[in-house]
Amino acid sequence: MDARVFLTLIVLGLSVTPVKAESKSPPVHETEQRAREVLHEWSEECLSFTGVQGEILRIDYDDVFQQQKHSVGTFGYLGPQYGFFRYNPAPNQPDPDSLKKAPDGSPYEYKEGFSEEWRWQKSWIRSIDHREKKYEEFRIIKRPQTESEPKWYDFGRYFSEMDNMAPVLPGVPNQANFDEFISDSYLQVIRENDTHIWIAGKPKNRRYAALFNEFKLHLEKRPWRLRAVQYIHPSGQQSTVYLFSNVEFNPLEWEEPDLNGYQNLNDQPIVARYPENAERQSFQKKAGSQQSGSGSLMDWIFHLLF
Repeated sequence: MDARVFLTLIVLGLSVTPVKAESKSPPVHETEQRAREVLHEWSEECLSFTGVQGEILRIDYDDVFQQQKHSVGTFGYLGPQYGFFRYNPAPNQPDPDSLKKAPDGSPYEYKEGFSEEWRWQKSWIRSIDHREKKYEEFRIIKRPQTESEPKWYDFGRYFSEMDNMAPVLPGVPNQANFDEFISDSYLQVIRENDTHIWIAGKPKNRRYAALFNEFKLHLEKRPWRLRAVQYIHPSGQQSTVYLFSNVEFNPLEWEEPDLNGYQNLNDQPIVARYPENAERQSFQKKAGSQQSGSGSLMDWIFHLLF
């Protein structure tokens, strides 16, 4: 099958809006039960996979400005704090007929995709710009857990682990995190045929709902394989689709990029939990002295933390 046709089928499947139960449709509880059965079977089938690496196509949609971006790259996961995503703009523009359509039928405007790399390196997070030969580095400082649910804006916790940014990956490398994520989500089968199934879900947990208010999974049957996942942003007017290919399970440990000659823009701590009172004020003062004026996304998160 032509790659463009296959891409169109995947995106159309993910674009299906969940339907309400009607007389000719299965009751909602049946579609939810079917979704949970499928995801449980997939999880069970992947019990031997503890890591994953492969290629990724990222498609970003902006329904406000009616724009679409394509980025291509690679990803890897060997643990919550040991993984990476690397993206570059897609080398070829998509066929205009494959672009998302505006309400008036015109195709979305195509814009150049992202050029960025994010790496979780055990005690560090690095955001690397290979074009400009510079990077931002953030130390992960863990604080004691509390019994209370984290505040919705506790972005330090979200960004400290790759799992929070990508809770669903091919091969289910983190079984415990995936099972918790699925059990704490509303689910519904929105489409199924002999070879594929599409499942929509809404997270109940506030820490995920702060990042996306809906997700959609496209799985291939026999054996179960995740082909694509879509996250719909909280505004409901932007979404991101990730399509996976050339996936390798239980890969060897990869080499980290050589950053000799790269400029380190900042060195700031990422804190998963606030320290208490006086310790927090002392830590805030110390961390504030390390801030730079780079104005990056991570700088914005850092300011939210403190």
